[in-house]
Amino acid sequence: MTDFPRDDPVAVSPRMAAALADAQERRKRRGRRLRPVLWGIVAAITVQSLFADPAPGATGEHLAVTLVLLGCLLPLATVASGLWPVLTPAPCIAFCLLISAFGLALGVIQPGTMSVLPPSVAMLTAFLTLPRRQALVVGGVVTGGLVVAGIAGVNGGVVVWLSQLTFCTVVALMAISMRRTGRNEQRAQLLLAQLRDAREAEAEAAALAERTRIAQDLHDVLAQTLSGLAVQMQAARRMARRDQAGEELRELLDRAAGLVKEGLGDARRAVGALRGRQTPSLDRLAELVERYRVDLELDVTLSVLGSCRALPAEADLALYRGAQEALTNAARYARGARTTVTLSYEPRSTVLTVEDRHTEPGPAPSPLVVGSGLGLTGMRERLGEVGGSAAAGPTRDGWTVRMEVPA
Repeated sequence: MTDFPRDDPVAVSPRMAAALADAQERRKRRGRRLRPVLWGIVAAITVQSLFADPAPGATGEHLAVTLVLLGCLLPLATVASGLWPVLTPAPCIAFCLLISAFGLALGVIQPGTMSVLPPSVAMLTAFLTLPRRQALVVGGVVTGGLVVAGIAGVNGGVVVWLSQLTFCTVVALMAISMRRTGRNEQRAQLLLAQLRDAREAEAEAAALAERTRIAQDLHDVLAQTLSGLAVQMQAARRMARRDQAGEELRELLDRAAGLVKEGLGDARRAVGALRGRQTPSLDRLAELVERYRVDLELDVTLSVLGSCRALPAEADLALYRGAQEALTNAARYARGARTTVTLSYEPRSTVLTVEDRHTEPGPAPSPLVVGSGLGLTGMRERLGEVGGSAAAGPTRDGWTVRMEVPA
């Protein structure tokens, strides 16, 4: 009964669609709360009619009272029970005209009964549910019926007729007020949703601008530095060939040049990621492992367990970067160890483990390069942002890093 129509079509976002659905659900709840009122009206009309003269019966005018009473009560009971939805124009108009006609007829054959209640329900329903023009037409028809009944001098005389007409008018004005209140509430919800969308878009634009600034700084500092280093490495390789340096030195310079080239590529990919371009994923994990095995002479193998499945982009990137950090640490601190990378697709999570095992007894060799100590912290933070976790620590014969994200 209280389904306020949406007069202004709007382009909806997911948040606005949720606001509309919430407003729709609240309107339905209001309609359900009006059903007990209809049951009360049904009870009042029934009790009043049973004690009026002539009373309902099975013969003569008593039978006529019975039929008219049923014609009035059955539509009210059907709508009150939810079996007859009156949220669209055609059923609503039929309901309003039906109960108005039978209500006025009941007042003709049983003067002094509560025959004004059915027309008042019709006015309330019409002005709550129908478009404005249709509601005015239905209201005019109901009012016309009341005027005809008043001119005919039935249903209690002029005083009763004026009171009934006033009551129906007040009910119609109340319905118009309720409808406007509902529409204003819906518009307020939509405006609030639009405001939140605008704030979110503004925040995303600010984040994109900040990422762009960081990408520019990263390109200016890291990428250009690596580009200069690549040029110097190329010159060093030419000098080594010209001076006929040893084979080991030339191989070392070749590997260093390859690493610089790869680092330059990683820097460019990082800049692209900050600018919203495609980022590395676990699809390139085998390539990453192979690069560390060849370029850094790391004894590393990759094992994949379970059926591969797609992960959210952020979680995928977090695991890839975690593997990159763990392999870099293995190259720094676990030279000579056997490194195993295991990617396990479990039912509820995806686990990536990087484990180093020393094959020879004795202390581990000193690292070639000492890191900042922030790599594992950054790994934990990155995984925590996607709902995952990371743990690292010593084992009986080495070191292990375990990263996990939800499936």
